[in-house]
Amino acid sequence: MILKTIIDLDNNYYLEIITNTIDLPADGIDIENLKLINILKEKRLLLKVNFNNFSKKQYKKLLKRLLFIKKIISKSKTKIGKSEDLKILLGYIINYDENNKEQNDFVLAINAIIAYNTRYKQYRYIYDTVCNYLDGHFYGKNVCDFKDNHCPVTANTSTITGCCKHFKYRWLGPLSKLVVCEHLNKDYTCGVKCIGCKLYTCHYLEKKGIKFRIKDFLLLDAFFNPLQKYVIKYMVYTPRDKVIKRLMKISFFS
Repeated sequence: MILKTIIDLDNNYYLEIITNTIDLPADGIDIENLKLINILKEKRLLLKVNFNNFSKKQYKKLLKRLLFIKKIISKSKTKIGKSEDLKILLGYIINYDENNKEQNDFVLAINAIIAYNTRYKQYRYIYDTVCNYLDGHFYGKNVCDFKDNHCPVTANTSTITGCCKHFKYRWLGPLSKLVVCEHLNKDYTCGVKCIGCKLYTCHYLEKKGIKFRIKDFLLLDAFFNPLQKYVIKYMVYTPRDKVIKRLMKISFFS
């Protein structure tokens, strides 16, 4: 019995990794040549993803086309993938480098499109995936160079909360005051998932070459319109569900 090398996606979908193109099955449609009419004719969406056939610059365009096709065929009798061993084979992936972040991001985006059938579920998956990536970049690594509970920017102050502070507006008295974020845990970790906060990098980090932008994340860049990207970046100190609710309301351009 030959064991398959696969990439597990959510909701029982998976991609089969093909290392030798001689072994590539005849079925499947190249993702860079997806045409709705052909898929409707075949009554099945089965993908071939050959990373040697298209460049990183095409990732966003290909994903938007796949997203459009998924929306259309979900209303028809077209099947997505084919059942094998109690799972669903979505397609084949060729010339895949598991250490290539861009390729992995592309696979995550395919997962978001295929494995989740509502926009809300897609947004939640995307939001959690990006937050987990950013948490993994910072948590336990002292990227901010904290010393004695002070980051370099606040070294000469009494604050030990870094940049987790915001202005709280009041109707009476002073117009506002600077307070510690109400979502900050006792161990100084974030109590909510907020991409806007996690994307922020101060001038100290930028001097170290650390800076995050929405366009650096394929999941954010390919799935959200300009107004949504603005909300993601600037709706800070806000729990995930509130952000997603706002994103849903302005999703009409996507």
